Amino acid sequence: MWYDLYPKYVLDYLMQAEIINYSPNEIELKLKEEDISIMYIIQHHILKEKDIEFAGIVMKHPLIKEYLMKINGKENPIDTLAKSVKSADDFLKELSKLIESSPQMVN
Repeated sequence: MWYDLYPKYVLDYLMQAEIINYSPNEIELKLKEEDISIMYIIQHHILKEKDIEFAGIVMKHPLIKEYLMKINGKENPIDTLAKSVKSADDFLKELSKLIESSPQMVN
């Protein structure tokens, strides 16, 4: 079953995600119609967490926008994912402010 997730933090549009496998220490998601660069930013913030053992993303095929994401660690993976998405959002907002305040910006 596919769920339309509305990430409260990074994105202002719907993300299609399916939970493939879930346990107290691991989650595996199938994501559709997303840009892989978004997934890499989130993965980077997940890997910053001290209790994470593994976080990876696999592209099924270059012509199909479908990815598998796996998170494994000592904490609840959903909590880690939510925390990392918030961290990525904060980073991107700060970057956006920095770019907008740059004297080289042309309107």
